[in-house]
Amino acid sequence: MSDASPQCGSLGQDLRRLRISRGLRIADLAALVNRSTGWISQVERDRSQPGYADLAALARAFDMPISQLFRQGVQAGAETRDVLRRRQRREITGDNTGALDDLLVPVIGGIEFYRSVLLAQSASELPGRKGRLEMGTVLEGEFEIWIGGRHHVVGAGDSFWSRGEPLSWLNPHDTPCVVIWVVAPLPHDPDA
Repeated sequence: MSDASPQCGSLGQDLRRLRISRGLRIADLAALVNRSTGWISQVERDRSQPGYADLAALARAFDMPISQLFRQGVQAGAETRDVLRRRQRREITGDNTGALDDLLVPVIGGIEFYRSVLLAQSASELPGRKGRLEMGTVLEGEFEIWIGGRHHVVGAGDSFWSRGEPLSWLNPHDTPCVVIWVVAPLPHDPDA
């Protein structure tokens, strides 16, 4: 996080601005995310990096997608409106999941767009995101995915999707797997 460009601001600065704009004290936010006030303070000062579960809790507290937690302090302009440079993206660590997520663009219409690296010998179980469509395509490597309990092995060039069902994945290999992952609002037509 320390390498974020000055125009971009840091995640901590973005969270602080968001908390203040919502009229929340540090203690209020800490209670909402079940963390200590000291931890919130450390995150806001960029001394601690929240993992994926913490980011999800913060997003729920602010009633927004995770991707909207990022780039709150970015200056408007043609470049920042249309293009996000690689150096401006922030990596989202996945706590104990073994995934490193890189948010590729700011939220657009409630759509979250990630590049995920599923580390070697890693696994995760993700709750179903009610009202959300999750889909992806494998760029490199191979991994196993369970969607609503159904098992699939997917590799480079394969795509997958889930309509709000629980997901779990496993990368049993000695090499990482790279996946483009999209989370979007579920279309109104259940058969879509």
